[in-house]
Amino acid sequence: MQKLKTLFFLLFICTFSKAQQPQKPNSAEIYNQIQKLNFLGSVLYIAAHPDDENTRLISYLSNEKRAQTAYLSLTRGDGGQNLIGPQLRELLGTIRTQELIEARKIDGGMQFFSRANDLGIQKILKKR
Repeated sequence: MQKLKTLFFLLFICTFSKAQQPQKPNSAEIYNQIQKLNFLGSVLYIAAHPDDENTRLISYLSNEKRAQTAYLSLTRGDGGQNLIGPQLRELLGTIRTQELIEARKIDGGMQFFSRANDLGIQKILKKR
């Protein structure tokens, strides 16, 4: 009976699940990809935190100079401050990760992360 339930469950999942469709680039995107073939080189922009990137520079290098451009954020920003919401630590890092991924869709760069942990800003107050 358990095997029959499992079989029906798998059939149900296979029947109603749809695979992700590949994105088809439009003519402007194809043209830009062809133009990038004329530039021989690549740029890797490295910064410590997600809010340290220079989006204007990434966009300029990627779209104007046609360089293969990437941004490496050493952390995901989960040790930072959040002045607009209650999210801290991992939740804040998740939000900032998604922000960077969306920013790269706009400026044309690629996004990479290291595995470093963001320990946050530590203030040491010394009384004298």
